[in-house]
Amino acid sequence: RGDDMKTFAKYLLAAAIGVTAITAPVAAVAADLYGAIAYSPTSKAYGWAKDYGTQVEAENAAMNECYKRAGDCRIAVWFVNACGSVSAGPEGWGADWGNNNREAERKSTRLCSDYSYGCQTLTTQCVSGR
Repeated sequence: RGDDMKTFAKYLLAAAIGVTAITAPVAAVAADLYGAIAYSPTSKAYGWAKDYGTQVEAENAAMNECYKRAGDCRIAVWFVNACGSVSAGPEGWGADWGNNNREAERKSTRLCSDYSYGCQTLTTQCVSGR
């Protein structure tokens, strides 16, 4: 009878550990979120997409949005778990990404100023949570 109780106690302990392991909180693995901005240099039209599962999906969606407004769209910037921005001036444009909208805008405006004066942000987009 004593051995039966020891065996029963072992099974009970094993069951308790198993239940704890199954019900213990598991850290959620966040999926990457992609975004993109497509831009037309001739008309300054743009289209954007964010919160997509892949870079290709985000780029395709951004191009589709831009093509509604212009025929010479191209991907200006893509970003993952971040923000993207496009800035333009009378003689050129620039695009870049950053960890937040302020950083993305600063970087795109700086790039634009290499090609033009009077650069202004056209759009800045961030994936969810940024």
